[in-house]
Amino acid sequence: MYFPILFSFNVLLLNLKYILVLWLIASLGSELYGQKHHYSVHRGGKEIGAITASLIEVQETQTYEIHSDVRFKVLWKNYHRKTSNLVTYLGDTMKTSSLGIYMNDDLQDSTTIKFELNNYRCYRYPDDRFILQDTHLQFTTAKLYFQEPVGVHRVYSERFLQYCSLEQQGDHHYKLSLPSGKTNYYTYKDSKLEKVLIDRTWFNLEFRKK
Repeated sequence: MYFPILFSFNVLLLNLKYILVLWLIASLGSELYGQKHHYSVHRGGKEIGAITASLIEVQETQTYEIHSDVRFKVLWKNYHRKTSNLVTYLGDTMKTSSLGIYMNDDLQDSTTIKFELNNYRCYRYPDDRFILQDTHLQFTTAKLYFQEPVGVHRVYSERFLQYCSLEQQGDHHYKLSLPSGKTNYYTYKDSKLEKVLIDRTWFNLEFRKK
């Protein structure tokens, strides 16, 4: 029970920070910059869900929020998968991350990351915890929704809590190799994320910008 409670508590704290950011919208006016992108999720030519990616920048603080909601069927069983990731940066350094994945309303996976004194305290459900020492995470997967990773060769995964190799494959096309051996392919247009191909053994998914 400890880790689900810890995860929920961290989500609450990060949501409070996000509410504070929203409150600052009215007070800072031109000093605030925001983006919001919507993607449809497709499997086998059929639309099965959606992703919303939001970014709010207030002075040197950036708040990334990624939500997905997908429904699909395998054989005779229906599945409803939801993910939520809230990430904050101060300048070029990631400060916090909180991620949760639910399958049919049951917690499937969750992670939290918090930056303290040049170290990251990392937790993964249900019982994995460690410290990433003497480093500053500057490019994590949340950024891929908002910034073409030109010149970036590795990306830190908020879900897997590991670095992932990133390889450019032609103009504006990138291959992200996950720790599990699986791959994602990202395509950009005018420096904005246009499409993601999720390449899996038994099926492929595609995210398309609306």
